[in-house]
Amino acid sequence: MEKSDMLLRELQNIVSVEWASDEPELTCAYSRDVNMYPQNLSSVLRPPFYVVLPGTAEEVQKIVALARLHKTPITVQTTGLNVCGICVPPRGGILMDMKRMDKVLEIDEQNMTATIEPYVSIARLSCELQKRGMYLPVPGNPSTASVISNILVGLGLKVTNRVGRQEKGIVGFKMVLPDGSFFKAGSGADPFIPKSFWPHGPGPDLHLLPVHALGTTGIVTEMTVKCWLRGEEYKELWVSYEDIDKAAEAFMDLSRREIAKGLNLYGGNKYTSYATDTREAIERMVRANPEFQLVLSLEGTKRRIEYEEGLIREVAKKTGGKILTDKFAPYKTFVESHAGMSGSFYSDYSMKYWGSRGANWVVAGFPTPDRLADQYRAYSQAVMDDPDYADVDFGHAEFWRSIIAYPFEGGHYIFAEHGIDSHPGDPKWQEVVKRIGSAIPRYGAQRRLVIMGYNRAPREGLPRVTGPYWDVANKIHTRLDPDNLMQPGFVYS
Repeated sequence: MEKSDMLLRELQNIVSVEWASDEPELTCAYSRDVNMYPQNLSSVLRPPFYVVLPGTAEEVQKIVALARLHKTPITVQTTGLNVCGICVPPRGGILMDMKRMDKVLEIDEQNMTATIEPYVSIARLSCELQKRGMYLPVPGNPSTASVISNILVGLGLKVTNRVGRQEKGIVGFKMVLPDGSFFKAGSGADPFIPKSFWPHGPGPDLHLLPVHALGTTGIVTEMTVKCWLRGEEYKELWVSYEDIDKAAEAFMDLSRREIAKGLNLYGGNKYTSYATDTREAIERMVRANPEFQLVLSLEGTKRRIEYEEGLIREVAKKTGGKILTDKFAPYKTFVESHAGMSGSFYSDYSMKYWGSRGANWVVAGFPTPDRLADQYRAYSQAVMDDPDYADVDFGHAEFWRSIIAYPFEGGHYIFAEHGIDSHPGDPKWQEVVKRIGSAIPRYGAQRRLVIMGYNRAPREGLPRVTGPYWDVANKIHTRLDPDNLMQPGFVYS
């Protein structure tokens, strides 16, 4: 595919001359992301041929139809906070920047939903919701990130125990499919229903179609998301363990009681890094602190918090856990991170964290509740056996083994993440990430575990599922986008 003056003129006819350009000074700005190792994205910068900024869903539709006509690939960018190259064009084409689509279309206080466009940030929507006594649950990401993009990645939430995984917050959406047609999901798709309030209808349930797809199934131009009421009071409890079996036992016991707004199992450097600024300080904290923590955020009425705290202390006593927050008050401040995650110090931490060391998750999966400890052991064995990561002069694996486990749906399911400390774009680290990511399923098989291999290495190692999941996703993608024009090369090839 080559540049075409005719294609540029047609783009300008859609959005006006002001909002479509091929000027090198502009396209160069989109040729890389915030990754500190650009050589890992490409040996050269990869600018798009054209940058276009649509202002409406109808303009997005026309641009997609035009791109399909000219067989020109499209890369979509919202707020652009990424370290994995997702927003960097793989080969010229059109870069669609959604910056002009930044409206909070409606906040429905009665039904506790918000309808927004793609460029609305977590911080902006959170501020509007807080004025109304509500909050938006989001994972540990910068508050300047796009709400819609964040939800479509489908991460676990610190408040998963009460509100479900992040994609569970989708009520309905409007998207442009790769053929240029509009698609609506949720009750709002029914022309006789005035708004979205229910995600599962009418017809086939396709409200998760764009989740994890990184733009390959279409471009979401509008989304209605669930919001939640803030509680009257908050309290944070951390229950400490040295033994993964005891920690997992308490984790599942509390999950099934469906108490606490946030309930997560953290290990090693994951929780110590929240209270420190340097690698050396984190390692000192790892030595001084218990290896595992149950981090519980209580929210609601005073009576509810008293009841839940009593149950937590009962389970902790039964399983040999110690309440760290009784002795170390600073950890009590993390209640706000579980309450909303944005508009707090956590967002500052997240920007530092996701833009530097620590951003590589080498495995994520859904173990059955009784196998959580075994999955952690498989992961630990993989990192401790790796020649580079176990090297005390390089990887320090002894101090850098992590776990975050999120329960949802009453403890019936667990989402578990295991990461290693690394620079997300350092070429040497990326080899370590790939090696460990490949080794963990093998170590899991030795324990009769099926573990989904997963890593966030730029470009070729972007998050992807394996086996039959990928086969089904690829069939959907092939049907929707036979020419592979939507974010080509990132997920499917």
